[in-house]
Amino acid sequence: MIRKIISTMILAAVLTGCYYDKEELLYPGTNDCSTMNPSFSAHVMPIIQTRCAIAGCHDATSGNKGGPFVNYTQVKDKASTIKSQVLSGAMPQGSSLTAAQIQVISCWVNSGAVNN
Repeated sequence: MIRKIISTMILAAVLTGCYYDKEELLYPGTNDCSTMNPSFSAHVMPIIQTRCAIAGCHDATSGNKGGPFVNYTQVKDKASTIKSQVLSGAMPQGSSLTAAQIQVISCWVNSGAVNN
């Protein structure tokens, strides 16, 4: 009897412990890029410069896992990772981006992360 109870509890924990996050459900409004055409130089880079490429994070001397984000090539090479990190709230560490900033980065990546 105890084995059945323990087995049932383990099965319940496994089945309820795994789920798939849907970006559009977690971050409503961040996927509608139809009214937005973000420019790297005008919209994305200012966010990166003020929130990411700062001392101790992703500046020119960065030795952390993500590396430096001080020019287009460095940012583009990590574009999908940057998007997923800001969507999850993992970055920037110690603070958060506004919904509008998240949408800018997300739409820029979705549109091909072009240098415009």
